[in-house]
Amino acid sequence: MPGPVASMRTPESSVDRLLLTVFTHPACAGCGAAVRQAWGVAEERPGVELRTVSLEHKEGLAEARAERVTTIPTAILSRGGDELRRWVGSPEPGAIAAAVAESIPAG
Repeated sequence: MPGPVASMRTPESSVDRLLLTVFTHPACAGCGAAVRQAWGVAEERPGVELRTVSLEHKEGLAEARAERVTTIPTAILSRGGDELRRWVGSPEPGAIAAAVAESIPAG
């Protein structure tokens, strides 16, 4: 059985790295699509770390409570502990990619 949290890590060199956390549950019909969308963004953008948190486990439930997650899927984009964007329910196609693009500093 997989653990409550899975990560797709990127190199630790950037302080400006974005964290994309997706709260899920195995019984959630829309969670798979949300995770696939987030996974695609994390694969394409080296400055994005993806975490999935399953509410199937008590650790995942505790993290969801701490983040005030009441609906799944919920995806949260943050940087340095500051929440930049939150999607409650299934994000529209391309919504995560657009928000990540807006959040990456030009350089």
